[in-house]
Amino acid sequence: MHAFILADLLSGFGINLLAFLSQLVSFVIVFLILWRWGFPVIRRTLERRQAVIREGIENAEQAKRDLAEATTRAEEVLKEARLQAQATIEHATRLAEQEAVRIQEDAHARAAQIEQQQIARIQQEAARARAELSRLVVNLSIDAAGKVISKSVNTADNRRLVQEFVNASEIKE
Repeated sequence: MHAFILADLLSGFGINLLAFLSQLVSFVIVFLILWRWGFPVIRRTLERRQAVIREGIENAEQAKRDLAEATTRAEEVLKEARLQAQATIEHATRLAEQEAVRIQEDAHARAAQIEQQQIARIQQEAARARAELSRLVVNLSIDAAGKVISKSVNTADNRRLVQEFVNASEIKE
């Protein structure tokens, strides 16, 4: 009697009891087959997939750490390169300053040498002018002495000749 009431209730919902029981038995058989052979395979596949995903995440984290480390090393290398470049610039600046000082010293030495050469040339010209002046004075003296000697010597003539000699030498100077 209970079976008929259940059957009437289920048929009110549009469910066939015999078909429902047969589907329930079929479901249990399929479930047991899957439980025995299907689910372990699916579980292993899921575990392998989970391991692959976990390994991928670990690799990504390792890559992230490696990238951070590489970035740090790159920054250190750049910093060292900047320091070396600065040191090279400072060294080149010091060398350039030393070269500038050397060039200035060479220029001063060359100018002093040229100055000494010019002083020597001026002294030679002055000596030559003195020698020429001495030669002229000697010639004038000889000319004056010759004139004094060639004339008869008297005091008035001597004075006049010496005065002419002095006047002539003043004009030539």
